[in-house]
Amino acid sequence: MLTEYYDAIFKRKSFHLFRNVGADRISPEELESIEKAYAGFESLYPETRTAIRIVPASKVNFKRDAEYCILLYSEKKENYLMNAGYIGQQLDLYLVAHNIGSLWYGIGKPDEPTYDGMDFVIMIAIHKVNDETKFRTDMFKAKRKPLDEIWSGDDLGVANIARFAPSACNSQPWYVESKNGELTVFRYKKAGKIGIMPASAASYFNRIDIGIYLCILEICLQKSGISYERALFPDNGGGAELTKVAMYKI
Repeated sequence: MLTEYYDAIFKRKSFHLFRNVGADRISPEELESIEKAYAGFESLYPETRTAIRIVPASKVNFKRDAEYCILLYSEKKENYLMNAGYIGQQLDLYLVAHNIGSLWYGIGKPDEPTYDGMDFVIMIAIHKVNDETKFRTDMFKAKRKPLDEIWSGDDLGVANIARFAPSACNSQPWYVESKNGELTVFRYKKAGKIGIMPASAASYFNRIDIGIYLCILEICLQKSGISYERALFPDNGGGAELTKVAMYKI
């Protein structure tokens, strides 16, 4: 159940630098547990194969003192980026729950661009953290868009938590309409450059971000006891301001 990761939403943060996290190291047993956990994560598209490889950070030239990088691979099928974000966010929260700091690292270059017939999508840098207080202690201090910029209609008691989903350059590329017992989720495209990302890169990473958001949203819905039927829609990364990606019938 996704709800087992709910508490980790409040704790997680992006470790842009792995400083002062202690001398503890991720054990071989923990690495094995990560791989086993990944095999049990939920997928938006179960027919789309994905996999992870865990490699020493030095192998992919990560310069910020991480121990390892988790490389995520996928078949290139419809909405594979969204799917990768959805699964990857479960991985992110699993790591947090086991006191392993993480960083989605979009500009990382893999040592192997393909693996078992799949293509590299993105990596997550990781390091053991020796003290839980080094994670986020007050999520609501994190910088996020005001709720009325990303959500309209009944918030169902979940919108304010879901908005803390991580995203590339904190772009928060989502918009939700809630009405008539339905939630419609859109990928929102801001015109021009987003932070350090050119438009082409934003199209790629924001489709991963949408998968991350859907994961957090569904965790919140399930935690609130709200049942739903989900429909997904193709997103080819086009330039429309709002691209419908999902609908939830509540």
